[in-house]
Amino acid sequence: MMPPAILVVDDDRLTRWSIARQLDRAGYRVLDAASGEEALVVFSQAAPSLVLLDLGLPGMDGFAVLAEIRKIQPGLPVLTMTTDSTNEIARRAKSLGANAHLEKPFDVPGLTAMIGSLLGSPST
Repeated sequence: MMPPAILVVDDDRLTRWSIARQLDRAGYRVLDAASGEEALVVFSQAAPSLVLLDLGLPGMDGFAVLAEIRKIQPGLPVLTMTTDSTNEIARRAKSLGANAHLEKPFDVPGLTAMIGSLLGSPST
């Protein structure tokens, strides 16, 4: 059985690489996208089990991507993240259906544990 796929969406290549590396080590399949538009293409083609979504994307921002994901697959776990987090940003993300909101930089092992609680371990 294939492990769950996680779509990591962030315009910063190093951030995507770092998160993807940790999730891969934890046993998840990792997909990535550098923009909101690319994220929706990957999302529609690959049907990930969870999306980790940066809100501060150029062009189509993470809020718009989250709204589109919710239209297509309302129950899919989506974790949002941003560097410039405020209570208003976190509230807006949650009101659009984010399961959790993280402020960057965050603890990647903690993120892996959070994902494990939402999806189960990759080997199950």
